[in-house]
Amino acid sequence: MAVSAGDVVALTGDLGSGKSVLARGVLEALGVEGDMPSPSFVIVASYEARVPVNHIDLYRLDNAGEALDIGLEDLLYSDCISIVEWADRLGGFLPLASIKVELQAVGERDHRLISIKAVVPEVRTRLANLAGSLVRFGGQ
Repeated sequence: MAVSAGDVVALTGDLGSGKSVLARGVLEALGVEGDMPSPSFVIVASYEARVPVNHIDLYRLDNAGEALDIGLEDLLYSDCISIVEWADRLGGFLPLASIKVELQAVGERDHRLISIKAVVPEVRTRLANLAGSLVRFGGQ
């Protein structure tokens, strides 16, 4: 799997670009079942899965200071997987080892350009292995 305990998946993109849809897909892949509403109003929704996972939505926060005031730093540096929508609102408080995913609507509303970046070599290796698996899968 491309994500593991302690990872932060940082989702960015315009309103309606698909951040919540992608977050739900990751939650399902991790084994979360049932209703997964967007945590826009509660900020954090926590789930028990193969690895504990937090779905964090920063849309209603104005700045990184507000995120720190409610204790999000503890979640971002925990053994849980954290999926963060509107991660750009964290500024420099986003962990260096984050998997940064930028979504952009292209042309028709059902097409997306997805950019995935990682700075830390170990995380980049996992992403490269995933990409290789997807290419092999697509070629079958």
